[in-house]
Amino acid sequence: MARLAEAHGLFGVMTGAGDPRTAITAAVYASTATDFTRVIVRVLLGQEQPVTIAEELAVLDNVNNGRTVVLADTGDLSEADAVDEIAVLREALGNRPLQHESPRWKVPAGLPANVTAPKAIAVTPKPAQLEIPFWLTGGAAGEVAKPSHLAVLARDAKAASVERSVQPAIAAITGTLEEDRETVIAWAAAGATHLLLELPEGAQHEAALAMISRYLAPEVAMPNFPRVMSTSKVPLAWPGDGRG
Repeated sequence: MARLAEAHGLFGVMTGAGDPRTAITAAVYASTATDFTRVIVRVLLGQEQPVTIAEELAVLDNVNNGRTVVLADTGDLSEADAVDEIAVLREALGNRPLQHESPRWKVPAGLPANVTAPKAIAVTPKPAQLEIPFWLTGGAAGEVAKPSHLAVLARDAKAASVERSVQPAIAAITGTLEEDRETVIAWAAAGATHLLLELPEGAQHEAALAMISRYLAPEVAMPNFPRVMSTSKVPLAWPGDGRG
């Protein structure tokens, strides 16, 4: 599916929408199947030590040569715990040695048995990107975004902002051209800069992505897009050798 999305020129694909436990593994498959498409990986917080997750994300970013976007899902965490876990993730993926201490996480752990442990650690390898983009979703995302200034994935057009330089969003399409066209136009007007589309259940992937790439994406990605370009038939080959 990732390879097909890239063939249609779409900006990215998301992994982990179904089972977040396999999100990073699925992201590796999507990465090795593509060359240019962004790979958005949903990371459910509160499931594993964040430094371990950061190591996996750093490897992923090297595998896809800097195409990773993290969608951090706050899950069942409180606002304070989500803020802290995202801080550890971002610090671990940064370019400075990691030294973090808070009520929830202490890195390095400073266990009594490790009296000779260093005062700071570093995740290796470092990500291919200078800074991996982070988007937020989940119940605490709105509050977490305030101190971190991270973008929140909008699920309702009223929650989108036309002032943010990056405003991700997600919406379901029906497979009906006119209805879906109005959906993406409405999201663009609301301020969405990157729109993840959930395909209809049982949709034929090739046909669905062909509709997205030919009709929906140009509608909102090109100002004043002349619709006649997408609705016209593919021109026939020029007769002869073209020199006449």
